[in-house]
Amino acid sequence: MAIEKMEMLSLSFSKPHLNSVLDKVKEETSFYPQPARKIVNNVKGVVTIEADSDIKVMLDQVEELAAKISLPLVQGKVTMLNRDYIEKALKDIAEEITAVAHNKEELVKEMEEDEDAYALLDGMSQTSLNLEELMSTTYLTTRIGRIRKRNEDKLDYYKSEMAMFLKLGESKKHIYCLYITPNEHHLMVDNVFSSMGFKDVAIPEFVHGTIEDAKRELQQQIAGMKKYIQVADDKLRTIKELRQEELLKIYSYLAYTQGLEDEKSFVVDYSSRYAIYGFIPSRLAGEMVNHFNGEEVEFKSYPCDIYEDRGIIAPTLTYNPVWAKPFESIAKVKQQDHVDMTLAFAVLYILTFFLLLGDLGLGALLVVLGLLLHKKNGKLLTVLGVATLVGGLAYGNAFYVVDLYHSLIPQGNFIHRFINAALLLVLGTYCINTVKVIYNEKSMVNKVFSMKGIVGIIMALMVAAYLAISIETHIVVNYLPLLVVLVIGVLLIFFKNAIHKKNQN
Repeated sequence: MAIEKMEMLSLSFSKPHLNSVLDKVKEETSFYPQPARKIVNNVKGVVTIEADSDIKVMLDQVEELAAKISLPLVQGKVTMLNRDYIEKALKDIAEEITAVAHNKEELVKEMEEDEDAYALLDGMSQTSLNLEELMSTTYLTTRIGRIRKRNEDKLDYYKSEMAMFLKLGESKKHIYCLYITPNEHHLMVDNVFSSMGFKDVAIPEFVHGTIEDAKRELQQQIAGMKKYIQVADDKLRTIKELRQEELLKIYSYLAYTQGLEDEKSFVVDYSSRYAIYGFIPSRLAGEMVNHFNGEEVEFKSYPCDIYEDRGIIAPTLTYNPVWAKPFESIAKVKQQDHVDMTLAFAVLYILTFFLLLGDLGLGALLVVLGLLLHKKNGKLLTVLGVATLVGGLAYGNAFYVVDLYHSLIPQGNFIHRFINAALLLVLGTYCINTVKVIYNEKSMVNKVFSMKGIVGIIMALMVAAYLAISIETHIVVNYLPLLVVLVIGVLLIFFKNAIHKKNQN
């Protein structure tokens, strides 16, 4: 497949047009703007422009307020808003929400503490332990609290520690418990339980009398708190209904404006004018110019490599089928190659894994690994795994040692299959890369009489053919034709080098 020809395009415009130009630059998905800091090269008077950090601060504030009233933020139609209006509106809304939300958070925290205490008391009511006596002992330290449920298995590692552990109850996330340890060991044991997320749970001072009386008091307290929390939720719901339209309007404007602020990193300030530099496919440059009609923007085209010394490299755009796309990492396509060999590499690897390495076990393993990795390498493994799996259906074996059914095609020793696959991949890679070099090479002499030319391909194919015959058959091979071809090839390459030296002189 061909590589998209790119060019660098500069957009120069007057400062009042900044936002409208940035808006249209955002719409151009085929334009790749470059960071202004790379364009500015310590030239006096040429600077970059800074984004307005206040926009991000206000946007974060909107998101925080929306989260407190459970308002999903969706960017809608953008209405231009005044900065003073936004700041005042956010201040008023924050005052309304914060007081109620803070009160709710305190109630929820208190209720959770009471629920923890209730769970502990409920567990203690099932035992004959006297908590007051345990807490007042002279030589023992008693801790009452909870650990994370996911850490329960870790307790088995500490059975030999100087501690007695008693499970009192559990919830979805926690185990309520107590442990007792001699005073001289309590620091070490506390450290162990701390590593498992142990948290002390205090019994509220308002509970009195027996455990059952204390449980009833806690239940009443929890029920009361739930009512207060419900009142707070109702207030927040009312605020949401009254303020959601205003918040969404502010959010839409700030999100849109922040998008423009992000684009400012691409703007070069030439004092009197602004400019943006970026890459675009040559065939689309005209369409982009038309897109900016009426914006008084001046366009200028440059070669792709004009700022290469500053680390500004044109993106390489290729158009390959989905199944071949993962092989771009093997093809290592570059803009200056002018030809994309991805499809050739894809066919080479897929046929090799299908015909020579086909195996149900290996194929399934590669597919699973590919799905687990997800990224580009994962997709590559998945494609190769599918090819290996399909080839395995023809061979009927798993991991090359288990024959599930009679092979549909002749198969040799699996060691020979691996050797042949390696030879084919090495030879195929060399030939494909050589074809790419030949395509890019301008000199006809180099195209033919070079190790990375037609002569080199012929020599490589001859060596590979003799190796294949030697490995796969017992035929006595006459190496004279191979030697003749190699000698002629070397002489032609030497002849080409001699011509080049003579021309240089």
